[in-house]
Amino acid sequence: MSTVQGVNSVDIAVSILNFIAQNGGIARAADISKGCEISKSRLHKYLVSLCRTQMLYQDTQTSRYALGRNLTFLANFVEPESSYIETINNNLIQFRDEQNVSTGIALRLGKALSLVKYNRSFKNVEIDFLPNTPLPVERSAAGLIFSAFDDQFHSNFYSQAELDKIVKQGYAIRYQPTEGIPGAQSIACPIFNNEGQLVAAAITMGFIDESDMERLANALIKQVNTLFL
Repeated sequence: MSTVQGVNSVDIAVSILNFIAQNGGIARAADISKGCEISKSRLHKYLVSLCRTQMLYQDTQTSRYALGRNLTFLANFVEPESSYIETINNNLIQFRDEQNVSTGIALRLGKALSLVKYNRSFKNVEIDFLPNTPLPVERSAAGLIFSAFDDQFHSNFYSQAELDKIVKQGYAIRYQPTEGIPGAQSIACPIFNNEGQLVAAAITMGFIDESDMERLANALIKQVNTLFL
């Protein structure tokens, strides 16, 4: 686990940008306040600064906030297909092909989690996810991983005993199916870079037999350990 302390205000600003992006690129202040769990008065200061730096802009007619031009400018400097996300995803595609289970990558964007990559299994019946699907922090394998291994990701959903167990075993399992998808479960494990920092969570999900979960979890860890980031 990383012990490096960060700046909480940066995490909040990123969570605001991520929330707006996940809601079609435009959102009301009231919805941002609720989605990011920040008071309206405190949110206003962040919105002013983000608009001043052109990370956001406010529509004068609707008063809604949208992603700004500076985000596009910065995005031009991001490495696309050769990025570490693609390296991780190619590794997980191999795992999917070998185990015939769906795989994905979860990233933390501020206080939110997002499934940025999804590789569907070859089973006839399986779950489908759209790119950048928001993931719940509570009751999710990815939420457990980030809560246990990321010191900058503060969650009140889990006890210290639960988090200590995750750190000790090196993976998290969501045994309880997602609401509305009977039988759908997930397994996640941390992905660290060469400096020991958590960069993502590797996930396998779908209709998994409970008796096979521990084997899959250990196989996923073994697969992830072949990565060099």
